Amino acid sequence: MKITPETKTLAAIFQTNSSVHYVIPVYQRSYSWKDEQIETLFDDIKNEDIGYYVGNLLINTDASSNNVIDGQQRLTTLSLMLLAIHENLTSFYQKMNQTDPDFEKVSEARLDIKRQILDGDVVRLRLLDKDQTVWENLVKVLQGENPGKWGNYFLSKRYKYIRNELLKGPLFPTPSELLTFYKKLVNIELLQISVPNISDAYQVFASLNSKGMPLTPLDLLKNVYLSKKGDSNKWNKLKEGFKKNDEEDAAKLTSFILNNYDAFETDSTSSLTKGKIVKSYDKIFKSKGADYIDVLIKRAKVYLKIANTDNAYRWDLSGLAKLDATTCYPLVLNLLCNQVNYDLSDAQFNNILADLIKLYVQRNIALTPKASNLRSSLNGLRKVIVENGWKSNELVNKIHEKIKTLQPRWDSVHLALQDGIYDKNKKTTRFILISLERNYGTFFNKSNPDSLDDYDSNGNLRWSIEHIIPQGIHLLDTWKDTLSPDDRDLATEIQAQYVHRLGNLTLTPYNSEMGNKSFVEKKEFKVSDSLVGLSLKIYLNDSIDKSKNTFGINELKLRQAALEEKMKEVFLIYRVHFS
Repeated sequence: MKITPETKTLAAIFQTNSSVHYVIPVYQRSYSWKDEQIETLFDDIKNEDIGYYVGNLLINTDASSNNVIDGQQRLTTLSLMLLAIHENLTSFYQKMNQTDPDFEKVSEARLDIKRQILDGDVVRLRLLDKDQTVWENLVKVLQGENPGKWGNYFLSKRYKYIRNELLKGPLFPTPSELLTFYKKLVNIELLQISVPNISDAYQVFASLNSKGMPLTPLDLLKNVYLSKKGDSNKWNKLKEGFKKNDEEDAAKLTSFILNNYDAFETDSTSSLTKGKIVKSYDKIFKSKGADYIDVLIKRAKVYLKIANTDNAYRWDLSGLAKLDATTCYPLVLNLLCNQVNYDLSDAQFNNILADLIKLYVQRNIALTPKASNLRSSLNGLRKVIVENGWKSNELVNKIHEKIKTLQPRWDSVHLALQDGIYDKNKKTTRFILISLERNYGTFFNKSNPDSLDDYDSNGNLRWSIEHIIPQGIHLLDTWKDTLSPDDRDLATEIQAQYVHRLGNLTLTPYNSEMGNKSFVEKKEFKVSDSLVGLSLKIYLNDSIDKSKNTFGINELKLRQAALEEKMKEVFLIYRVHFS
């Protein structure tokens, strides 16, 4: 087998004077990275030094094209970033004149990006099916044309997120700052591994993705600690808490190392990156000695309570862990480790926790503020707390006021809810539904204990989220007639537009499979003679008009409005906890 490894920058991969193209083979999956994955890559490129290594690119060369076996998600994301930079540089360019010091640099960068993305009139990166259609449409801006309306398609949504949320606004207020990021982007490095045929490619792919673990920053950090006359038994004690069934959760341990640094060891509001773990902790062990491991062991126990694996959707640390709230972990870790020094009671801490939960529920819906901005703001809050010596009630109120300023405007939450919620974040959706039921329902009582966090004998959550209008692709004619009485062929399009909205969701016990049944059948659906259908007297079902035999878009909108008002009561941050 002939394997040709070569380290390449992004600029070398999309070389402007080359006719080499990269093709996603038909047997691959479509582009699937979500905003969180995109933002992680963006933050790494932005915060790491120039020449940052982003991973492997495994290809099988065929004539002048490279078939991408592994790395298509990353390569597509990097291409979307290039296009977004071009669009945003163009916005600057249109307001500049030739005397501006950055005029020539902006002109050159725009031309380079166009040549990096296009070989003549053809895109260098060829995606799959609909992705390719959307991609070719998006790059029309490079030739002065307006793209078509592809806003509802996945790739287009991800591009808009990159263009409008990551590469525009306060992070890049000037062309110079955007050009600085562009320079980092085109100089990121990938290890391009070329193999002559597909069978060889998959053999290499299997090897790269086997269970064998590469050397990690934690391995190097251990070496740093031991070089300071550290005790290997204490290092193992630190790792012990991050094991489950004798398997180490390296990702969680790495997360702790990063969050510990942000929580206690820096005055910066920026976060420590994986690439700087070794260098940063080398300085800490040099200044504080090997005994610093005892501090890490103690803090790790607290961190494991924060990043817990309990599957309850309560208003406590377990619930916070369900909400992708890792950006607040440095603040929470600092508060809990210093709870006595801050004169913070459990009740006061729970008030802070409630505010954070409200913030992250709203943030996960509106997708604003951006995760890196939120983390920076909360890191800054931790710094201000220390500088001002806030304690007790004053501390709670100061945190409350800060979190209140960070929550997105409610009209942004409202607009995002109209675009659906279940398909974007299932855990946040479940948290909202359970919170509404617990706040306003009377179904659960002493004789019927709350079972919303219980599991069945198969290890599945006993209560599942049910779509009233089914989400399956095989709609019954009764549903088609309800959704589009004049044209059944339009029913699935209408279904796709509304099916994941809050107004179409409820909870049902025992993991029942009402699925594609008619509305009439769903109302009285039973499992083992127990009612689990939409007539079950839980709060979430009160807003479903069960006197009707149909549930259409008008009914969904009315229910959405009612539930949204209750949701606003529960999750909007407005009150002060203490006077």
